[in-house]
Amino acid sequence: MLVRYFVFFVVLLCISGSVFSAQATEHRLTLTDNAFTLSATDAALLPYEKPTATEWLTEAPGGLIAFAKRIRPKENAWWLASIGLSTAVLIKYDQAIMDESQRFARRLGLISDTKNGRETYTIIDWSVGELELPFVIPKNMNSVMYFIGDGLTHMGIVGGLVGYGLINDDNRSLSTASQTVEALLVTGIIVQVLKRTTGRESGFRATKDGGKWRFFPNQVDYTLNVPKYDAFPSGHLATVMATVTVVAENYPEHTYIRPLGYSMMTLLGFAMLNNGVHWASDYPLGIAIGYTAARVAIERNRKQRWLKANNPESAAAMKFDAFVPYMKNDALGFSYIANF
Repeated sequence: MLVRYFVFFVVLLCISGSVFSAQATEHRLTLTDNAFTLSATDAALLPYEKPTATEWLTEAPGGLIAFAKRIRPKENAWWLASIGLSTAVLIKYDQAIMDESQRFARRLGLISDTKNGRETYTIIDWSVGELELPFVIPKNMNSVMYFIGDGLTHMGIVGGLVGYGLINDDNRSLSTASQTVEALLVTGIIVQVLKRTTGRESGFRATKDGGKWRFFPNQVDYTLNVPKYDAFPSGHLATVMATVTVVAENYPEHTYIRPLGYSMMTLLGFAMLNNGVHWASDYPLGIAIGYTAARVAIERNRKQRWLKANNPESAAAMKFDAFVPYMKNDALGFSYIANF
């Protein structure tokens, strides 16, 4: 029983990663009406532009629109069916998969009957006003694996890219950091909308096998008792997938990035089953969201770079944004105008 469910879950996660990896490698970006295409390797040869400090923010609204346009049922029927079917199958076996995963983790000494694998050490306990901002580190191996999906981990990667880019005047590193933050922002918004719509219980708070679903929950109740509603889909796996995809696509010569990233995703998925934060069925859609958000950020950046290298006037027309004064009746303020 243990081997069957655990291997089933791991194989499914690895296959999902391999499928997305293969799609990313073979994907070519159509830039013009005459079907000009640009591979990841060819794109890396284009000169990188130094992003503005807020480019990740100004690009995010267009990223959300582009993400929505990617949901084309006729063109993506196979992918959408795969995500839906894998999610449905995993929902059926969710409780058994989590139970077996936790038994296996106890045998390995990762968790115990009294500890849930989310424990941390608080190093610095400080606050700003009433907002508590403790600095913590993992307390055990399961929490180390869980921290792979923590926001601080990804911001650490972004910080490293920014630091390297500034010190070495490396626009590729700076652009990769900007694309990563844009992808994470788009991912976070979409994941939060779905979490606040589906209202699924986390495993460690479940009141029934597989966790109860409370669609369209009261948002005040959600905020006051987040674990009761926020399991589906997995934001942790979505953010890891987004980060791995952006970095791998911008550094295609480093072929180890994807295998390393997907291995980290597998460990993270295992850890979240062990501490009851997520069910296995929370994973397929989370992975798909992170991947798609990353593709949007990558392709918009590539198109902009190609246009600048081959048609500067089109590039300038493509990217325009401004803040302008706004006045209507008694209301005063500013409007943000942009084209995507």
